[in-house]
Amino acid sequence: MTYRLRNLAPWGRNFDEYTHMFGLCDTELNGKIAGFADGPASFNAECCQQGGQVVSFDPVYRYPVEKLELCLQEAKRLMFEDICKNTPLDGSIAARNIDELEKHHMEATRSFLDDYEKGKTEGRYIDHELPFKIPFPDDSFDLGLSSHFLMLYPRLGINFHLQALEEMLRICQEIRVFPTVDKTGKPCGLTDRLIGHFCEDYKVTLKKTACHYMNGAHEMLVIGRKDVDTSPVLH
Repeated sequence: MTYRLRNLAPWGRNFDEYTHMFGLCDTELNGKIAGFADGPASFNAECCQQGGQVVSFDPVYRYPVEKLELCLQEAKRLMFEDICKNTPLDGSIAARNIDELEKHHMEATRSFLDDYEKGKTEGRYIDHELPFKIPFPDDSFDLGLSSHFLMLYPRLGINFHLQALEEMLRICQEIRVFPTVDKTGKPCGLTDRLIGHFCEDYKVTLKKTACHYMNGAHEMLVIGRKDVDTSPVLH
């Protein structure tokens, strides 16, 4: 799969959203964290400002900040045009909700862009595309997080997902994937097959989180070494 910059979505998610999506506790936030397909999320920037250790992997990080900013602005314009087109704006409440949505996610994206060049210099933003081998040795991270990528696109196929998760597990003691439904909010047909594949060698669970996706989906997939406690709490 070849990455194209036009695939970039301006949906920057912040530190609080990651904490709720993945049920992160203080101990986990103080560990070594890998973020997969983080895109323009500000989790890396915010967590590292608080003394955390996060490395984000995404093919979008091959581009300079100026190009990213232009593409994000255009993607944002198109996305919110589509939202407005498909949302009744007869009342002021709907309009305010869209304005608040845009403000919220663009603030996270701005934080990412402001941190991007410094983070690349420090090795926190790494150009990498799953499922290819990640340039880190085995067991480099305590925890790996995948937000709104794996399982959201079933069309990538079972082999892609197996290879991606296996490579993530090579460098992480535990990984968490949210959500476990596709882009329409429907159950992902891959979920049972992935659980069946990994359950023999790993501890595999579906955990409720405090974050809800489409149609109320609120579960994450947790895969970890059998000697690692995979019992995140619902915050």
